[in-house]
Formats: sequence, structure tokens, C-alpha cells
Amino acid sequence: MGTGSIFQRMHLPSYPEVQDAQVVALADVSEKNLNMAKKLLQAAYEEKAKKLEDIDAEAAESARVAADSITTYASLDVMLDKEDVELLDICTPPKYHVDAIKAAERGIAVMVEKPMAFSYLEAEKIWQAVKDNHTFYQHNEQEVFDPLYYTSRKVIQGGALGELAFMSISFAHFGPESRRWFWDEEVSGGGSLVDMATHSITVAWFLAGFEKKIASVKSAAPIGISRRVPQRIIQGEFREFNVEDDAHLLLRFEGEHGDWITALLEGSWTERDSLPFFVQGTTGRLSIKEEATEKVLLLTDNFGYTRTIGLPRWAAFEMELSNAVACVKEGARSISNEDVGLGTTAAMGAAYLSEIKGRAAVTLEEFQDYAHTFSDGLELVKALIKGVKEGSGV
Repeated sequence: MGTGSIFQRMHLPSYPEVQDAQVVALADVSEKNLNMAKKLLQAAYEEKAKKLEDIDAEAAESARVAADSITTYASLDVMLDKEDVELLDICTPPKYHVDAIKAAERGIAVMVEKPMAFSYLEAEKIWQAVKDNHTFYQHNEQEVFDPLYYTSRKVIQGGALGELAFMSISFAHFGPESRRWFWDEEVSGGGSLVDMATHSITVAWFLAGFEKKIASVKSAAPIGISRRVPQRIIQGEFREFNVEDDAHLLLRFEGEHGDWITALLEGSWTERDSLPFFVQGTTGRLSIKEEATEKVLLLTDNFGYTRTIGLPRWAAFEMELSNAVACVKEGARSISNEDVGLGTTAAMGAAYLSEIKGRAAVTLEEFQDYAHTFSDGLELVKALIKGVKEGSGV
């Protein structure tokens, strides 16, 4: 569901390479996007068939059948009524992620592109529908499946860093100025915090261990949750906007034995101000090095000895989709499940609330209590966005 940019650029090229899966139908209210996506997907399956015809004739024929059997719909409801859907991939803007509830209530497995929902209130409804109907849910955070963070997690779990103490993770670029909806809080639910810092939060949690609790969140001075470049050319128009274009926050993860980890996180549409990736433990640290054609992981001990760790070569989006398909086939939960999606959404909300409260630390429970004073998700989003500061200073 949803055949725009994220589907066409990231998900679509991966699907022909995912084992035991075939895209049977596409749905979108945009006929233009729908027709383009179908054309591109058919071409991708045909390309796979050509590569396989001298190696595996049966697999090549299956790819051609897949290319010829794709159907399209202008309505998700009609698609779910007519097609035998086993797994629904939602790639729409956040306002429409609540469509996941329709799948869950039909017992259909579903995965949703980050963020989980337009607001915490909608995310809670999705979470409840998944729990009530005992359906599969994957929070599609591709960075969990990225070779860099996957390998880093193995190094951490293997004990090479000792006990984790601190990490810095930044996701940043100059902003999605070609697409207006990103800058419209009534569709997106927020700005760079929702679009970019969501990666930082989930990756940090993944590295710390999802079994740990996000204890508190704090908007971090001097930038905090701010609108640093208040006028931009957005989809061809020089205009102002309300959402933040930079977000710096501190998270505290706590374990069941009183242990904790601090994370400095950034999600920016004004390029990077923080270390892109750094993890410090009691006996060593991890960082990355950009080589000529690839990234490598650097493991440095407390005496300064550094060794290089190569990264596996795979595409994060393809691995993300493969994981969902394998989990559905085996009846397993995804490592990036509905609990991760809801927890990440609550952490983002707590960061906004921290900015409103003068950058005081906010627990997830405090944010949840605040969110529940609103009956409508849009009202909650607008209240949080009002706290966004203008400029980049204290």
C-alpha cells in the first residue's frame, strides 16, 4: 500500500530478490504512482528472469509469471477483499499508517515504514490491534538490518567493548525539499525528529539491547528541537514551515540491574553536527572509517590499538523485507516489532515534550500521560510542534 518514492526507490528493487515472496498487488490513490510502480516492478522481475534463464529455467519462468500477474487497485479495502494477501507492506506517509489496523483485524501480517504512525495515539491503536488479533507486525526500520549496525551489535554482544557507557548516532542530510508532505505536520506528524531521529533512536536501542528500557529523554542544548532554516524552497515554492529541521536529544537506557547507557542522538535536515557513529564501552570503542569504496568498522581498545572489521555486503532494505517474509513463513516475531515501533514513537514524543518543558528530562510514562490528555492525534501533534524553537542557539 503506497507506491510513491520510498516504495519505488527502496522496496521495489528488493522484492524480486526476496526468496519465497511475490508481489501480487499494488494499491495507491495516485494513478500516476500506481502505473509507474507496476511498470518498474514488472521490469525488475523481467530483469531477474533474464539473469536466471541460463541458470535456473524454472526460477526464470516464475519471475516472468510474477511480472505478468501484478494487479493494481485504487483502494486498499478492495485489494484486501479481492486478493489473498499474506503480508501487507505499508509505504504511505505517516497520516495513513493507521491502515495497518485494517490488516491486523483481518489477520493479515503487516509491516509499516517508519515512523509507526502519525502520532503516538495512532501508534497505540495499531499496537493494540496487533496484540488483540495476534497478528505479525514489523516496524520497518531498515537500519536495524544495515551491515554496519548489525556487525556493531555482534561486536558489542561478543563483549569486545566491555560494559556499554555511551554512544553517539547521527542521521542527517539537507532535507527532503522535493516532497511537500514531509514539511506538513498534518500529514507527516513532525519534521526531522520524526523522519531522521527515529533512525537514531531505534538504532541506539538495538545496540543497547531491546530488552533495556528507554528511561528518559531530553532535548539537548544548544540546538535541541529547533527550526534552524525557517524558509526553504519546498517542491518549487520558497516558503515557511512549522516543523523542526534539526533535533538533538539525549536518551538514557536502563537495564534490570540498575545499569544504564547514555546516547547522544541527532536527526537533522540541516546536515550533521554530531559524530555519525561512536560507541564507548569500559574496555574499548567502535567508530567508522570511510574507505575508497566502502565503510569499515574500527575497534579500538583502551590502549589505542585499533583493528579493522569488514562489513558484509547486503542491502538493508532487501534484508528487512526478507526478514519479514521469513518470520511470517515461520510464525516468528520480528526483532523490530510493534513494541519497538511504539517505544520509538513514545521516545520521539518525549523529546518534543522535553523541549516544551525547557529541555527537562522526560520519562516515557510522563509523555504517555501527556498524550492521553488529547482525544485526537492531530491535536497532540500540533501541541508538540508548538514547542519547536526558532534558530540554533540556547
